[in-house]
Amino acid sequence: MRVVLSSELPARPGILGSAPSHLGSQSSFYDNESTIGSGMASAVRENLSQRAYLRIRSSLIHSELRPGQRLVLRPLAAELQLSPTPVREALLRLLSEQALTLDERGSAVVPVIRLEEFQEIVEIRCDLEGRAGQRAAERISEAELEHVGAIVRAYRASAEAGDRAVMLGRNAELHRVVCRIARTPLILRILEGLWMRIGPVYALTLESSAEPYRADDAHGRLLAALAAHDGDAARAAIIDDVRRSSEALGRCLA
Repeated sequence: MRVVLSSELPARPGILGSAPSHLGSQSSFYDNESTIGSGMASAVRENLSQRAYLRIRSSLIHSELRPGQRLVLRPLAAELQLSPTPVREALLRLLSEQALTLDERGSAVVPVIRLEEFQEIVEIRCDLEGRAGQRAAERISEAELEHVGAIVRAYRASAEAGDRAVMLGRNAELHRVVCRIARTPLILRILEGLWMRIGPVYALTLESSAEPYRADDAHGRLLAALAAHDGDAARAAIIDDVRRSSEALGRCLA
């Protein structure tokens, strides 16, 4: 999805990816309350708002948006193939969660976080993701283990190809899947709020000439720990991954 950016950042077309097809052709019909009853229209609009919310939230978590980027309502709605109303509701929800903020023109903006806030988020992530990793090792099924292995292999392939954007996406996906496997919904909910704040910071590495952190070793140790149902080793691998990947990012914010 394309968004309207602040003038100091270069535009990247298709920044959120293609909108899912089910968000498209019927949205204008469902947004028309004269076509269906007002109660049903309200329910459908809420559903479309949820889809827009999840789409934008995913882009924040997967580092497809960068600090300082502006999300202007109508261009954003046009790319999602939705009317402005459900997209506005999605943006307001993200604003209430402090995943976005408002600029002086009233446009939604991806926040620029301070180093102190970044460091606090890293410490909370280590605590909560470490707990989730330990729990995941105790509960993981063979099918879930294979899914984690597929993500690790995809990460390694993108690293070998030098595709930083895909590396970031696969890394975020891995951390989220491990938390889902842990079956700790409250921890996952808290972490999703933190990932929305920190995901755009990782996107800064896309403009950096420095060699990106490659998590092959930490990911490999995590995969082995999950396969062995070794909770302590899984916890240590996740904490190591979070800390090491955050070191270079912290220097960007200093």
